[in-house]
Amino acid sequence: MKVSRKRRERLTGWAFLAPAVIVLAWLIVYPLIRAAGYSLQNWDGVGVATWAGAHNYVQIIADPVERGSLVNLGILLIFYSLIPTALSLVTVNLMRRSKTRGGGFFRVVFFLPQAIVTVVVAIVWTWLLAPSGPGTVNEIGHLAGIGSGSGTPWLGSFSTALPAVGFIAAWLDFGLCFVLLVPGIQRIPPELYDAVRVDGAGLLKEFFTITVPMLRRDIGAAITITAVAALQSFTLIYQATNGGPGYATMVPGLLVYRDAFQLGTVGSASALGITMSVLIFILTFGIRALIERNAT
Repeated sequence: MKVSRKRRERLTGWAFLAPAVIVLAWLIVYPLIRAAGYSLQNWDGVGVATWAGAHNYVQIIADPVERGSLVNLGILLIFYSLIPTALSLVTVNLMRRSKTRGGGFFRVVFFLPQAIVTVVVAIVWTWLLAPSGPGTVNEIGHLAGIGSGSGTPWLGSFSTALPAVGFIAAWLDFGLCFVLLVPGIQRIPPELYDAVRVDGAGLLKEFFTITVPMLRRDIGAAITITAVAALQSFTLIYQATNGGPGYATMVPGLLVYRDAFQLGTVGSASALGITMSVLIFILTFGIRALIERNAT
């Protein structure tokens, strides 16, 4: 009787899971398998496909544009993930130390960019970073006595386009990281800070001996979410620079779109998409393993 009850409970559990598993397999697993098959072929999306083997994957490294997009992505990971996580970590620590009231207000204000459609954010920042015009960064700098009112085309210069896009991404993700870290720092017992303060610890020692170790899992979550967003980046860069000037801000997401829908090289786009999926899995599980191993 006990065995049959356990089996019945197990079957009931699988019955509840079945709809979600079917939808997941249909929408994610099956397309991923098909994309993996396309990545080994030369296909324009319409005609007859021919076998390509690993050529499309070799092309990712051999093609300077695709290789450069991976380099750009590595740089943008710093702006998308590390910078906003570090800034939000410092911010929540300073707010805790100063006992600032109105935490809910700051959460709303800092998180607000996440509630704005990314296309709108890109359009606004494209206007703000224009070479000249009222309300632009150059004009505001000129009014503050820094530079001239008509100056650097921040999104149109080979040397500044990528950092400018990265700055927008950091501004966009800061609020998300802040909201993720606030609950964590509120869980840290004040007695821990009192103890290290009695030992003569200053702000930096408090930060590195209490705040960072106790928020390790929260930091890992923030880095994981923002890093995956960087690997999937498309909308912001497409609207702000479309990968230009030249290929200065080209990223793999834009190349997948270009290869599949503009150049008709579905095999190359699929290979790049599969590569990005593998990188996302490696990054996600790598950060998780590192955090769980060293978690306090």
